[in-house]
Amino acid sequence: MRKISLVLIVSLLGSIVRAQNVWTGTTTPTTTNGKVGIGTTSPSSKLSIASTLTLSGTDITGQALKIENKSGIGGSEANIFEIFNQDIVFPGPAPQRLIFWTTNKGNVGILNSLRIGTAAANGDYANYKLSVDGDIIAKRCVIQVTNWADYVFDDNYHLRPLKEVEEFINANKHLPDVPNENEVKNKGVEIGEMNRILMQKVEELTLYIINQNKKIETLESRINNDY
Repeated sequence: MRKISLVLIVSLLGSIVRAQNVWTGTTTPTTTNGKVGIGTTSPSSKLSIASTLTLSGTDITGQALKIENKSGIGGSEANIFEIFNQDIVFPGPAPQRLIFWTTNKGNVGILNSLRIGTAAANGDYANYKLSVDGDIIAKRCVIQVTNWADYVFDDNYHLRPLKEVEEFINANKHLPDVPNENEVKNKGVEIGEMNRILMQKVEELTLYIINQNKKIETLESRINNDY
């Protein structure tokens, strides 16, 4: 009889210990010093969430994690965000796949645009993929370009006579083919395009210098021949 009682006591104590680590669905808070599993009985970390995802075309059903505002206001709009296999989705009025990552390359992507800082870009700048309200520092920046200014050295390139350039400057107060001050203030400076324009002007200036040097050499030759 004593042996049976001892077995019952040990069994009861084991049930109590196990109950401390298993949430039974009641409103009573449950604490644990071990690992917690949601959707799994074998958690591999302090908090493990397991979910079965279903892929149908481009739609994924079965969230790995979903955080909701249960106030009852706005229905599905009360959802804060959902995490799928490789996506973070913000439901809102129109659910959108905004953040995603690729496990094979370790890349994180933002589907639409990214804003950093408090003030949003507006006007002509509103639709840019990256908006930063502040300074940016980088050790290296590469701008992809599809056109460069070496066409200035083509035989068929029309190099404006300096007299024409002078007349244009007097009338417009800026160089030909270069944005004026108002355009730059309103639309900013597109780095790749502006560098192409600047290189165009450098190459044109080089041709002007070469032509001027030829004229100087011709004049020097005439002077020397006269003496």
